[in-house]
Amino acid sequence: MTFDYYAALQDESHAFPSEQTKNLASGTVDGYTQQFMSAELLPDKKKKDKARRGYQQHTAALTSTLPNLNLDCPGIPLLSGWLVIDVAFTLQSPWYSKDDRPFHVLDNPVRKDRVFGVPFMAAASWKGLLRWACRMREGLLDHLARHKNQLKDWKEPAWIVHLFGNTKEADEEFSRGALQFFPTWFDQVNFEVINPHSREKRAGTLPIVYEVVPAKTQGSLQLLYAPVPGQAKRDGVNAVDVLTNLCAAMQLLLQSYGFSAKRTAGWGLAKIDCCKVSFVNNSELGTLLASGSSQCEALPSDASAKLLDGSGRPLDVFLKDGKLISINQHGKLNDRKPPCTTAEFKAFKNWYEVYGKEHQQRLKGDNEQERPVMVERKSKSLGELSAALKAEERTQDRGDQ
Repeated sequence: MTFDYYAALQDESHAFPSEQTKNLASGTVDGYTQQFMSAELLPDKKKKDKARRGYQQHTAALTSTLPNLNLDCPGIPLLSGWLVIDVAFTLQSPWYSKDDRPFHVLDNPVRKDRVFGVPFMAAASWKGLLRWACRMREGLLDHLARHKNQLKDWKEPAWIVHLFGNTKEADEEFSRGALQFFPTWFDQVNFEVINPHSREKRAGTLPIVYEVVPAKTQGSLQLLYAPVPGQAKRDGVNAVDVLTNLCAAMQLLLQSYGFSAKRTAGWGLAKIDCCKVSFVNNSELGTLLASGSSQCEALPSDASAKLLDGSGRPLDVFLKDGKLISINQHGKLNDRKPPCTTAEFKAFKNWYEVYGKEHQQRLKGDNEQERPVMVERKSKSLGELSAALKAEERTQDRGDQ
């Protein structure tokens, strides 16, 4: 004997919320989906449309209560060399990820947590996108251009393997990454309509409704950097370099690339509001972060400063259609005598993509943004973390000479 959930709802008097669904996190979805499915069987287009409109009006008016995932509380033990990175952001455009429910009153529902019933970004999704952003920082786009959009011959940099691990294959030793990811929950739902137009008539006839998390909604990206003892040494990396690259990749992902489905349409972009880092006071990293400058991360190096004009924009030779050229395109500028080597341009490109706009604002005298306030347990902003790491990197470089 089998149990059909929606058939069990059929004996309801179509009141909402029903007795079966009112205490469930998915009660709103289930109630309206049951009404929609009943109209689908009749069929009754008016009742179907009524169920969809009812769902949209009901959910758009809700402000959900989010679960509290506080990684900065005293009950979370941090070992020496571990960091909790908490990046608070505000969406600048809608966020969407398709839900995997088999039945829904809408065709394009946003993904929701099955326990809490609120929109959420899964930890695994964060891991995949942030790893992709790290690869883009290391020149993945140029590699794909040279290899016909294939990952063949792509060699994963050691710092990315250290953070994210590698795939479990027979011919190599499996390595677990040092980063632990956590989901992000959102408390708002709204709707966007995409209306594809006919090429002949230049008019749309079948508007497509997407359930989304709207712009101006706040969220938080939380990471735990927790390497096992000696892992950095075994992986052949330096924690300073690794965390510096990670900070830059997070800023690129949130503010430049986006982390939503339909990123090519501009969805999923965010503005970083406040970034906090918690660490053990007497650890090596704790000592390092306790003495970091708060501004030097946005200042270009001497080599990079030569590639900027007086307003902080790249020289015209490095621009194409108003955008910074790729490393591959830079290599083809031999006849135009670029004033830097490929390595210098790569370092400049990585810096400019993260800090270029901030540097231009500083030159205009318009950079009056408030620095995030420090919190308990020696928390610092993401900018201060990056600054301290870069300062330590320069100190190590001088010591090696």
